[in-house]
Amino acid sequence: MPIVRIDVPEWLGREQRVDIRAAMHGCIARTWFKEHIWIAVRSYTSEPEERTIIMTVEVRDGRGHEKERTEALFLEAHEVFERVVGTPPDELIVLCRKFGQDDCISGGDQLPPLDDATPDVSALRTRGKAA
Repeated sequence: MPIVRIDVPEWLGREQRVDIRAAMHGCIARTWFKEHIWIAVRSYTSEPEERTIIMTVEVRDGRGHEKERTEALFLEAHEVFERVVGTPPDELIVLCRKFGQDDCISGGDQLPPLDDATPDVSALRTRGKAA
C-alpha cells in the first residue's frame, strides 16, 4: 500500500498534475507494489522558474531490495518530471519511508500480502540499464 505525496511548483496546471499522478501510478507499480497505490500531487509556494520536485513514498516494510527499488523509482520518476516540469536530476528528491504491518489499516482490514503484488527485483531498472 504505497502512499505517495508529490510536491510540485505552484505554477503547474491541473492537467500537468493529473498527468504526473497517472504516470507515477505506473512508476510505483513497477518498483514497489502493483496495487493499492494512493497518490496525492500538491502544490508548494515556488518561484516562476523553480523546477524542484519533492516526492515522499511511504511503503510497508518487508519487501527487500529497498535501495534498488528506490533507485529504480528515482530513474522512472525523473523521466516523468523532466518531461512535465523540466526537472533536472539534482532537483528531484525522493524519500522512501517504511512502516510496519500493524501501523496501517485499509478499509478496516489488514493490508494484503506483500508477496503477491511486489514486483520482482530482477525487473527493476538500474542506472546501468538506464544509461
